[in-house]
Amino acid sequence: MTKAKELQALIEDEVIPEIEESIDYLFELVDAKKATAEDKEELKETQDLLKAFRQILADLENNEIDEEECTELIEEINEMRNYEDEEEEL
Repeated sequence: MTKAKELQALIEDEVIPEIEESIDYLFELVDAKKATAEDKEELKETQDLLKAFRQILADLENNEIDEEECTELIEEINEMRNYEDEEEEL
C-alpha cells in the first residue's frame, strides 16, 4: 500500500469519523443549551479541522501530495491522536 493510500484510509476510516463524532457531541451540547463558550470555540475549531482533513483528501485525489508528505502527515496524525489519548487518560 502506498503512503497516499494509507493516509487516505487513515483519514476516511478513523480520523473523519472521530471528528464527526466530536462535532455531533458538541452540537448536542449547543442544542441542549449546555454549551460553554469553550465548547462553542471547540466546535468551531473541530469544524475547521474537519475541513482541513477533507482538503487533504481532495489534494490526495488530485495527486498534489507526494509520498514523503504523506508519511509526514501520517506521523503527525498519529502523534495528534496519541496526545489526545494521553489527555483522556489524565
